[in-house]
Amino acid sequence: MEKPGLKGIVLRTVLSTMISCSVVSLLWLEIVEIADRKMELYGLGHIIIVFCAVCMALSTFTIFFNKLTVVRTNTFLSLLSFFLLPMIVGILIGVSIFEQQEMRLFAVMLLSFLTPLVYYFIQYRRQLQRL
Repeated sequence: MEKPGLKGIVLRTVLSTMISCSVVSLLWLEIVEIADRKMELYGLGHIIIVFCAVCMALSTFTIFFNKLTVVRTNTFLSLLSFFLLPMIVGILIGVSIFEQQEMRLFAVMLLSFLTPLVYYFIQYRRQLQRL
């Protein structure tokens, strides 16, 4: 069984998750969070969001585990290679950085991060089925 271009999928996943997570979260921060309350450290929120997006995007490099035949042929292991570490990193960041009032922002950030990840997982599994 020939492997689909995993390097391209990982690169597209990292970039798209980082961009979508950052853009959507920063827009949410500007429109909802800052409009609702006065923030003392205005720029700190932007830095934290970008830091979280970069950390979660870099955690998607576990997709390279799909190079192993055992992981590639097992859908559950492939699903874990796509989602386990990014979800753990995302939840740890959410628990440690975000306060109770900012949980809506964290939920938006996590959903905008997972959307491209789900898309590329489905695309990768379809490529495997075609082979």
